[in-house]
Amino acid sequence: MSGRPKRLNHPKSVYVVGLVFKIITLTVIIAVLYHLTLSHHGPNLLTPLKTKIEEKQKSEIMEEVQHLEELEVHRHFHNIAPFPEMPENLRPVCFICHSDYPHSKSKKVRAMLNMHTQFFTCEACHLEEDPGLKVVFNWYNPQDENPKGPFFGTDYDSETGNLITVTDKLSKISVFYKKGDKLESTIQMQDAPIAIDYMKIRDKLTPDQRDNVKKKFHVRIKPKGHECKKCHDRNSILDFRKLSFSDNRRVDLEQLNITGMITKYEMFYLPNLFQGE
Repeated sequence: MSGRPKRLNHPKSVYVVGLVFKIITLTVIIAVLYHLTLSHHGPNLLTPLKTKIEEKQKSEIMEEVQHLEELEVHRHFHNIAPFPEMPENLRPVCFICHSDYPHSKSKKVRAMLNMHTQFFTCEACHLEEDPGLKVVFNWYNPQDENPKGPFFGTDYDSETGNLITVTDKLSKISVFYKKGDKLESTIQMQDAPIAIDYMKIRDKLTPDQRDNVKKKFHVRIKPKGHECKKCHDRNSILDFRKLSFSDNRRVDLEQLNITGMITKYEMFYLPNLFQGE
């Protein structure tokens, strides 16, 4: 009736109960709609439309990239651990043509060589020696001009015996030209003008033209890297102490037995550990 005053002092519990009821009702409606339209247990009313949209959005290039990545994973004896990728503008020119696992010619040592790419830049092994230029090895990080560490691979975890876990996952050992008190990096970056220009026009070049341009990226770069003993030896070209390696880690690297197996034997075999009787 118009003369009766409205009741405004409802208990708060009424509002709470009403809100809960609305949430339950909305949830049930959403669940029913999903069951009818997209759920595998329902009539799938919208599945044909969803499939059609996904097919339009497919990328042949992306499918090929994913397929090649799957092949790369299965090509290796061990699983590949996730590792942070550098932004394109911070990657060396090597990556224009070479993958993260560039060593593939020799089945005997390719896994061992590719493992080294976690610790070294390409130039650290492939830079040609020049008597007129003094070189030193130091840590390189594309995002930090003076990385402090701790660096991966330099020490063991006292509790687990594994290599220490670090936050800096981009730093690698690289080779620098020493000019006075300054160190000049030997790495050519992808954001260099010649690299940018090459990536723009490389698809327009013939194979011979492309090879001629690539020579500009391989100045002072030798195709074959250092032999194992160059680094894994008491007279190593690397100063492990200056590179912050712990004493026990340094001794293990200098006396690594795997180098002898690689250099002394033409063929070696893995035991048939899982072969049945």
